[in-house]
Amino acid sequence: MTRPVPGLVLGVVAVLVAALLVAGPVPGATAAGTPTVTGVTPAGQDWANARLKVRWTRISGATYQVRWATSTARLSRAKAYVARTNAATSPTLSTRCVPWYAQVRAVRSGRVGPWSRARSVRFTRGTPAPPTIDVTTQTNPAAAQVRWTGTAYAARYRLDWSAAPYGAWAGFAHNYTPWLAAAARGTSVTVPANPAPKDRFLAPAYGNPVFAQLQYDNGCTQTPRLSTYFAAFPKPRDPGDGDLVSIGSYNLENTPHHGSESTKIANIADNIAARNLDVVALQEADAQSAADVIARLENAESQPGWDSFGVGAQQVIWRTSAWQAVAGTGSNLGRPGDGTAATPLPTPGIRLTPAVPEPGRQDVFVASIHLEDGARWDSGATPAERKRDAHLAAGILLDEIASANPDDVPVLAAGDFKGNFGGGSFPVSAGYCDENNGCVGEGQPTFVRAGYWDAQTAVEKVGIAFSTVNKHVAPQPEAATGVAGRPDFILARGAGGFTYYRNVVKTYGDASSAQQSDHNLLFARVMVPRLPETP
Repeated sequence: MTRPVPGLVLGVVAVLVAALLVAGPVPGATAAGTPTVTGVTPAGQDWANARLKVRWTRISGATYQVRWATSTARLSRAKAYVARTNAATSPTLSTRCVPWYAQVRAVRSGRVGPWSRARSVRFTRGTPAPPTIDVTTQTNPAAAQVRWTGTAYAARYRLDWSAAPYGAWAGFAHNYTPWLAAAARGTSVTVPANPAPKDRFLAPAYGNPVFAQLQYDNGCTQTPRLSTYFAAFPKPRDPGDGDLVSIGSYNLENTPHHGSESTKIANIADNIAARNLDVVALQEADAQSAADVIARLENAESQPGWDSFGVGAQQVIWRTSAWQAVAGTGSNLGRPGDGTAATPLPTPGIRLTPAVPEPGRQDVFVASIHLEDGARWDSGATPAERKRDAHLAAGILLDEIASANPDDVPVLAAGDFKGNFGGGSFPVSAGYCDENNGCVGEGQPTFVRAGYWDAQTAVEKVGIAFSTVNKHVAPQPEAATGVAGRPDFILARGAGGFTYYRNVVKTYGDASSAQQSDHNLLFARVMVPRLPETP
């Protein structure tokens, strides 16, 4: 009988042991020396990444396997993850809304122990606090960007946005970005690059923001939590190089005169003088109103040298140290009062040339505009009808400006263009009339679609949370969104961008009395590029 060779037997055993160490534990193999894991308990969570943590009683010399599932029945089919210590963090889990079950088993000397008792663990779901919204950092001229701080227990975020505050645009009230994960800290809304019909006035040139709310929740509720409403503008247009022109627009209200309303004239002139303006477009101001304002500027404000041109109740005034009128260029761009808002009121337009000529400096053509509201003659006029009238009147003015400005020098058009025609017997939302449903863009959109840029596209904007109409109320109510409606505008065509825009909310005099206008002074600084020098 042949005896086994001792050395050979020992070699075979050594090979088998080495193979087991390399291959890992034999599936299903257990040993009395590999005990059952006990003491499995929750050990926290990584909310942002949807991960749960557990720990258990340490077994000497063991590593571990951990598996996770949403029910005990599913544990047997769940993937096992290796843990080197007596604690583990789950992979990213598919939901934070239901309990999860964790099981652990030990592995020692190549043998696996039995699975522990399944332990229920779940995410702690607190109430997410309101995130802090940031709309000041904009890097894209064709998109409004929104950033926010992370908030505990928020599992996802999205924007509910519109072209009108509070979702007040019927048919375009709520537009949602996709839900973003808990780690997201920002998103953006792309706006149309160029103004065009049916764009809901969102192209950058209109100077309008995207209105939005941030929605957020823990991913387990049917109704998300909401931030306050806010407004976000795209990155401002680069003003470029050239010469800055400071222009104001001021509706004086009912053609005030020095004799009967000297305090009001003084307040108006004081307000203008404090802004260091080159040109001001006045509405509801006849020739005497302009003369009275100029007299106050020159005599009491130490600003000598103003001139004016006007027709009807609209005027243009300018400082002669900065600009001179080009002879023969003053004209009436409007029409005599004819009882319809579809034709413009008398509108002065005049070409001004720099008082100190320099190579490449350009003239400007300035118009002071006051559109009418069809409800003045027809109290039952709908927003669509009132918008149509303003659109027609603006179209006439555009044609007249082109005719009076044959050299196509840069145009500055400022004044009372009326607003979106909500209010009155109509809800505010009625003003946000969709062009797909019979409405047209009113005065300002008609100009913008003809190549004009709004001053609210400026790099710096001040006072935009308040309407440009104060209605003799002080203090003026502030729009919760941070951007209020406005009937008054400053527009430029053929110029560069605006560096600064301000709605002067705190005016001289008592805003609650009749001793100031019911409109605020607006002013802006716009860059007029220089022409290339000819050889």
